[in-house]
Amino acid sequence: MKGLRVESVTKSYGNLRALDGVSLTVEPSELVVIMGPSGSGKTTLLLTVLGVLRADEGHVYLGGDLIDDLPIEERRIGYLPQDFGLFPHLSVRDNVAFGLRVVGYAKEAVAERVREVLGLVELEGFEGRMPGQLSGGEKQRVALARALAVNPNLLLLDEPLSNVDEATKAEVKAKLKNIIEETRVTTVCVIHDARDAFDLGDRIAVMHAGKIMQFAKPPDLIKSPSSDLVRSLIASVC
Repeated sequence: MKGLRVESVTKSYGNLRALDGVSLTVEPSELVVIMGPSGSGKTTLLLTVLGVLRADEGHVYLGGDLIDDLPIEERRIGYLPQDFGLFPHLSVRDNVAFGLRVVGYAKEAVAERVREVLGLVELEGFEGRMPGQLSGGEKQRVALARALAVNPNLLLLDEPLSNVDEATKAEVKAKLKNIIEETRVTTVCVIHDARDAFDLGDRIAVMHAGKIMQFAKPPDLIKSPSSDLVRSLIASVC
């Protein structure tokens, strides 16, 4: 597995500085949560790592290699968008197989890999269903299977719990964490809710106004928040 290093990254939209000299290191196989309110720069940071956005300043390294100029399709990054991004006209099987076909897997290899990842996310037997027939948690697992199918070097999750109902959220969180631990894929997850962040993250980066205010393990954040602002942002778990 490969680690991620973000080095002094700045990104502006006109007069708005969405990222202000952000630096972040994620160890191989670690699950890091980026937590903060809306507008703090969380998704901008994620999309900059993915390659959808280009930093104005700073650099992104994956496994020690500079990837600033690398096209998205060559970064081998799995991405799960906030709305899950499933194709409504494709079955579960074809949604999961989509990325494999794009990168040129043989037909037999596609079928085998689809079986493997659907087994991993506990959706065997769902191959023929359409996205409209799935619950929020099931859609999330299909999207996760699609992201994992190509054996990514890095997994990026943008608010993976936002479209999951509260009644099943605890179960979905447990399944998500177990899958990531089993695959050992290096993961960066954007979450706005402090309780969800603390339930999932090995370490948590607290963001506000384009800056990382504190980056620490959950117990250390609770014990020693670096400022009153950080304390207020994690108040729901203190």
